[in-house]
Amino acid sequence: MSAKAPEKILVINGSPKCRGSLTLKLTDAFIEGMLSVRDCTVQYINVSEKKIKPCTGCLSCWGRTEGECVITGDDIPEIRDSILSSDYVIESFPIYFFGMPGTLKVMTDRLLGIMCTFSGQEIDPIKTERHALRSPKEGQRLALITSCGFSESGDVFEPVMKQYDLVFGKGKYSYLCVPQLKALAQAGSGQRLEKLQALAREAGAQFISSGKIAPELVQTLSNPILSQKTYRVLMEKFWHDEKDEVSK
Repeated sequence: MSAKAPEKILVINGSPKCRGSLTLKLTDAFIEGMLSVRDCTVQYINVSEKKIKPCTGCLSCWGRTEGECVITGDDIPEIRDSILSSDYVIESFPIYFFGMPGTLKVMTDRLLGIMCTFSGQEIDPIKTERHALRSPKEGQRLALITSCGFSESGDVFEPVMKQYDLVFGKGKYSYLCVPQLKALAQAGSGQRLEKLQALAREAGAQFISSGKIAPELVQTLSNPILSQKTYRVLMEKFWHDEKDEVSK
């Protein structure tokens, strides 16, 4: 009898900085936590490195060619196959302007066909079956890892969370939302960043073990580490340094 193949983890990196993404540092730690529990293969897709044509809104994928996009000649089929064949899909991206980066949104729009067709369901309350996968892989789990530079994390993350609730169903995915990450990196706050990475590893271990992340751990990661005063000082220094770079 052949040995069971290891499970597959897919990381969709939506940062335009690709492997230089600060958010990806937390995601890498999350993956380390997963691998500490179970042997898996890991695939990374850097969305900004892929050729992705924008959706035209023709809705053929819900009608004439149901389940299939009519646009050809780009990397969407490869991305689609990777998503559908993975046991764990982790989406990782920073929030720059109150939403996911543009390249990731273009990719997301093009994947409409793998979701069930909209048939007039009510918007409120959110229905868990609103846009379920057409052909879900049994036991597949989704996690979202995102960060922002703001301290007011609730308001900043809310639009993205609402979108994921509508697409996947509230409670159908796990998430980590981490504020102030840019300020921490700018300050050279190595110990604070390492603390966040340690918490992300713990979250990854929980996610692969039970399919969930403890609410108290999610809350801890969503709490700003820096005081508002320290945060403002660091951000002012960051923008001052940026202007100095331009003038050199």
